[in-house]
Amino acid sequence: MTGTHNAPGGEPGAQRDQLGGGSTITVPNTGQGRRLRAVPENVTAGDITALRAELQVTALGIDDWPAYGSPAWLRLTPKDPRAYAAILEAAERHRRAEAETQRLDTLMNEDPVTWWREITADANAYAARQGHAIAARRTAEEVRIARDKATHREPHQLRATPGWPPIAVPGHPGRYLTQGQEISA
Repeated sequence: MTGTHNAPGGEPGAQRDQLGGGSTITVPNTGQGRRLRAVPENVTAGDITALRAELQVTALGIDDWPAYGSPAWLRLTPKDPRAYAAILEAAERHRRAEAETQRLDTLMNEDPVTWWREITADANAYAARQGHAIAARRTAEEVRIARDKATHREPHQLRATPGWPPIAVPGHPGRYLTQGQEISA
């Protein structure tokens, strides 16, 4: 059923359409084509903005453009459609980043546990992928013990080997260890 009253926020002559289970604003047919339907209520302004930006870039008929603010973009003439496409892309990226920041700020205020889980999800996934490599590494304590063992060996018993010449005793000039004698170093 179509009502005859003006839709809120609509132009004079715009009507609220109750067809299809939703209430959308329609523009009356002026005889110059088909009736236009507005976007359903559950679509956000950001969704509409993104679609409009994509439509505008598509209408330019270009597939590639330099990044906004890059030296290649600065070399473009103001009338080059690639300059406009780069501006649209930068604006849309900024709008999406701002929307995400606002969404996260709202989530932090309303549900801090879910917010924390969401913002640490990438770090947790990375840690899970790296867990086996991290577990295989030696801890700082293990490294210190290994270094100490390598540089500070326990003294060992000197023993003379049969058939070999006497061994000079370290720290005692002129003393030698011969077969059958044993002393601690």
